[in-house]
Amino acid sequence: MATEFQQKVWDAVDAIPEGKVTTYGHIAKAAGRPNTARYISRIVGQHPDAKNVPWHRIVYANGTIWCPEEHEVERKKRYRKEGIALKGNKIVNFNDVLYTF
Repeated sequence: MATEFQQKVWDAVDAIPEGKVTTYGHIAKAAGRPNTARYISRIVGQHPDAKNVPWHRIVYANGTIWCPEEHEVERKKRYRKEGIALKGNKIVNFNDVLYTF
């Protein structure tokens, strides 16, 4: 059973629209605990359907993506499909695609 905070984090992640990204900090703030950004990834990983979480829509505050090698091809394909432009591992149009709840 999820805690109230976990559920709020999961709900926030589920609410990120296609073609947008948000940061760990924005998710923490939306879930009611703005100082917990460093824990968001762990909580999202505990999502009951973690394989289908839109991980590519969660990025660092400076617009850099976290892209593990085993998921790089698929994630970068998703960014292109959603109109999110990358240069290396940085979102070029970060301000245009940032979702802040």
